[in-house]
Amino acid sequence: MDITPRTKQIIINLLSVKHPLTDNELAEALGVSKRTILREADYVSSALADYNLELVRRKGEGSSIEGSEEDKKAILDAISTSREMVVTDKERRRNYLKIELLRNREPQKLFYYSNKFGVSEATISNDLDAIEEWAKEFHLELVKKPGYGIMLSASEKNYRVAMQRFVTESMRLENNPNLGDNIYSLLNEGILAEVGNALDDMDEPYLKNITNDAYIGLLVHLAVAVERIQQGKFVTEESYDASLDKGYDIAKKIAEALEKAFDIRIPEAEVNNILLHIRGSKFKYSNATKFEQVMQAEELLSIVEGMIDSIDEDYASEIKYEDDFITGLIVHLETALYRMKNDLPISNPLLSQIKKEYPSVYEDCKKAAGVIYERTGLMPNESEIGYLCMHFGAAKEKIQSRKRKKRTVNIGVICASGFGVAQLMMAKLRNHFANDDIVLKAYGVDEITEHIISRTDFFISIIELNDFGTDYLMVNPMITPKDILQISTKIDEYSSLPLRKADTDFTRQLDDINNIIIRLKGIIRKYHHKKISPLTSFEETVSILSEDITESPKAAAILSSEIMAREQVMSQVFPEIGIALLHARSRAVKECEVVTASCENQQVIQGEGLENIKAVICMVVPLDEHRKENSEMLGRISSAIIEDEHFLSDIQNGKEDEIRNRLQEILKGYFSEHLNEL
Repeated sequence: MDITPRTKQIIINLLSVKHPLTDNELAEALGVSKRTILREADYVSSALADYNLELVRRKGEGSSIEGSEEDKKAILDAISTSREMVVTDKERRRNYLKIELLRNREPQKLFYYSNKFGVSEATISNDLDAIEEWAKEFHLELVKKPGYGIMLSASEKNYRVAMQRFVTESMRLENNPNLGDNIYSLLNEGILAEVGNALDDMDEPYLKNITNDAYIGLLVHLAVAVERIQQGKFVTEESYDASLDKGYDIAKKIAEALEKAFDIRIPEAEVNNILLHIRGSKFKYSNATKFEQVMQAEELLSIVEGMIDSIDEDYASEIKYEDDFITGLIVHLETALYRMKNDLPISNPLLSQIKKEYPSVYEDCKKAAGVIYERTGLMPNESEIGYLCMHFGAAKEKIQSRKRKKRTVNIGVICASGFGVAQLMMAKLRNHFANDDIVLKAYGVDEITEHIISRTDFFISIIELNDFGTDYLMVNPMITPKDILQISTKIDEYSSLPLRKADTDFTRQLDDINNIIIRLKGIIRKYHHKKISPLTSFEETVSILSEDITESPKAAAILSSEIMAREQVMSQVFPEIGIALLHARSRAVKECEVVTASCENQQVIQGEGLENIKAVICMVVPLDEHRKENSEMLGRISSAIIEDEHFLSDIQNGKEDEIRNRLQEILKGYFSEHLNEL
């Protein structure tokens, strides 16, 4: 029988672990509802029956697949041979469709795309109509002929521009993580890496001064150009002599570096394309930026002053004294004018958001754009006006923030567990908002109580929280520039509001303290260090530590499979610091526990998967109602391993007493801070 993509996902998840999975765990893994999992059960059973396998569902334990290992391997092999997907989200599917059209230069039938995406031909036809405007923006013709098929037709230059723009915007914004590796399928990763090495070897100061986005854009531009040149496909448009243009020597040096790296010849028209790209790149600026770094500084300064005079008089009088704003706008304006003069395409993915949330600033910037047209004859399009708005808006926000009285803003960061993704998000948020007076706390979705809500200003979540009746922002786990803008606005809003009055029920506080004391004492009391053989493999080490931590063979098997499954998702071995940091939240344990392991006489482990590792630390917590506190405690220990060289050395050398003393210090600090927060 044909197996649907969703059924395949369920089967893969069930076969990836050695213990049953509950419907809730499957629903969370697939990003669907529990009801959907229940509906799929019959389809899963039917699919398994064709391979002599059985879906076993036990109340209180979950679902598992039973049968021979050979039959399990057979169905996994069958599943892996098919790449079709169900893409019900309209925007996501249309992005996939753009990728396929850019990748396939040969015509394909409607059925090819409808089968690939698991939707009807009528739906694909509507999608093609919807993306036709996107194609026209890049002067691409979307050819749709009955009996012939569907494909994109374009000049070599326009095809490259479309591919570069699509890839760089997707990489930069990460606004659809589901695209994943599909974006990179448009690029030859070997060429991309070699181009990066060639640019690094040049040690060119100019490349260090363009923004990260601009550098990524240049990298993609060059990778696409090299691959097309290797295929014998050149840009044939007439090109003027640009040898006297500013930046030509840099473009020529880049071309020569690529010729040497790839043993190709880059014609002058391609050199001029590189020049156009680097001249249109956005430039970094700071307090140290000098006007000499940009062209025609005096003329640009005059245009900027005219732009400021065109906006609200009170606002203009204050913004004139913002030196960072003036310098940044001059640097931005030079490359913007170059883009406009040479008709280089640019998009602003935040444009609609800017118009909606900052309408008055956008209207001011339309007036400022009129000044640019009066002085240069070049009229900024909406995307360029949007970027001007970001400069003016940031300056206005900075002025207004100085006038407001601030307070600490308490923010909750939520993912399904409060442990993995939430900790990653918190690290990024701390980096972005290092200068803001905020307190970040990670929570699992099942930890959100009235008490937590009462002491939190707003939440940042990757999960919808409509049922909780609280203020929250839905964000991408990777925290995109759009997310940063929204979070910054929300922080500013709450920093000016009175502090929430938290629940101060004394009995509840005593219960919290008692629970924490029990968990802390358990970690310290049960901590010990084990000695293992230098030839012990990663899998053997996991098994040894799982047996040591748990109370029964069955529990040990569950914990071992959970740690191994986590290793398949993200490696827990860190050669750069010489340790393996194993951790899991497991039903196999009832208490938090920390165990370390190393070899006798400070030998280095050489077993498979642990080559050159000096020590292993295993931290596990139970699946109970104290997920947040457990995650915070283990997070403190993990941070100390990275930040404290003496602690790391004691673990590597197996100094059990010193390790236990340091654990007591870490947990004592956590306990003191927690008391202050109650």
